[in-house]
Amino acid sequence: MSTSIFWIYLIIFVIIDVRFYMLSKKFRDIIIGKDTYIVSWVEYKNAILRGHLIVVSIFVGLTYLVTDWLNGIQGNKFYYLAVIISAIITLFLNRKGKYRLANVLFLLMINAIIFLFASNDYVRSGVYMFFVISGITGFALFGHKDRKLAIGFASLSAILFFLSYWGGFSIQPKQEFTEEFLRLTFAINFLIALATGIALLYFLIDVNYAAEKELLIKNDLLMKTNKELDRFVYSASHDLRAPLRSLLGLIEVSQKSVSQEEIDQCLDLMRQRIHNMDDFIREIIDFSRNSRQEIKNNRFLLLPVVKGIIDDLKFADGLEQIYVRLNIPSDLEIETDLTRLKVILNNLIGNAFKYHDELKEQQEVFIRATTEQDQVRIDIEDNGLGIAEEHQSKIFEMFYRASEKSQGSGLGLYIVRETLSKLKGSIQLKSKAGGGSVFTIWIPNL
Repeated sequence: MSTSIFWIYLIIFVIIDVRFYMLSKKFRDIIIGKDTYIVSWVEYKNAILRGHLIVVSIFVGLTYLVTDWLNGIQGNKFYYLAVIISAIITLFLNRKGKYRLANVLFLLMINAIIFLFASNDYVRSGVYMFFVISGITGFALFGHKDRKLAIGFASLSAILFFLSYWGGFSIQPKQEFTEEFLRLTFAINFLIALATGIALLYFLIDVNYAAEKELLIKNDLLMKTNKELDRFVYSASHDLRAPLRSLLGLIEVSQKSVSQEEIDQCLDLMRQRIHNMDDFIREIIDFSRNSRQEIKNNRFLLLPVVKGIIDDLKFADGLEQIYVRLNIPSDLEIETDLTRLKVILNNLIGNAFKYHDELKEQQEVFIRATTEQDQVRIDIEDNGLGIAEEHQSKIFEMFYRASEKSQGSGLGLYIVRETLSKLKGSIQLKSKAGGGSVFTIWIPNL
């Protein structure tokens, strides 16, 4: 056989391996089932690893079938077919969730086939190398949880090696092979053993890297959560107690007062304090929902949503003097989480109304929306008080207030940023003290 056949096998092996990685979703569906969800990360990665080994086993069986056929070698067809059939049965068990049984069957089959050929490998064609791979495979598949089985199969591979190498077994009759065929067989055995060993090592490294990366992300998230929780408890307790103390003071004043006008004034101030507390509690609820609730996407027209928010905010706050301009196409649809989008727009449009400039003759809010590739861009522009440059990098932090005159709790823009993060969106601010602000958000349009 010419050495060009060897290179053809090598190219086919690489193409198949890359092809499966490129079609990983389809590969996953074949290996564990389309509608199967594996809760345990360890079992999932073992199921995928088993799938790769099944593919390699089938490919190796086919490779040797073709090699023997091209070289006129007889008598091994049954064993190669046994490898392929065993791999298919392992695949069936893998899809049925019989993971331990699939591991045991696969490793028994691998050790038996290797021993079969190694016991007859008097020409030393490199079959023994596969005992090393089978031992490593046992640890990769069983892992720490079933380490006793992993040690057992590694010991089995070692015992079978010594039996085949020094035991004098010869299950098959001796056959004469050409020197070129022996070189080719040794090269193929070495190539497959090396590729399988590298694939196993890479898979384990990749799993460890993914686990370490996930752990670092969760650790950063935990540190952020703890830090924000400390700030939240301190600031929330302060912001809730302050209006309560004010209410108690106003109640005492109204009880001692004999003037109806003064009592009415106290009642108006009480109402204002209660509204502030209600707004603050609503923000806490929005914050909690964004952190805990799953994202629920649905498709809807954007314009009616914006109009509804404007009507609720403008007339409830008595801000009829603010002129609102809209430039949103009536047919602009967006697919995202409607509840979260309303939270974002409520805060941004509410701030545009709340921080208007009373000294300006024309008080305006301009809202426009456009589609940019796979995103929807929404601009909320006002000619209100604006935000000084030194505050712009901090206004999205929890409980940050740009000044003592700020009417809110300091949670609103923080909630906007966190909610957008959940939607995988982003926000940008352009503002100048006394010159108004423009908040621009980008939301993926699924």
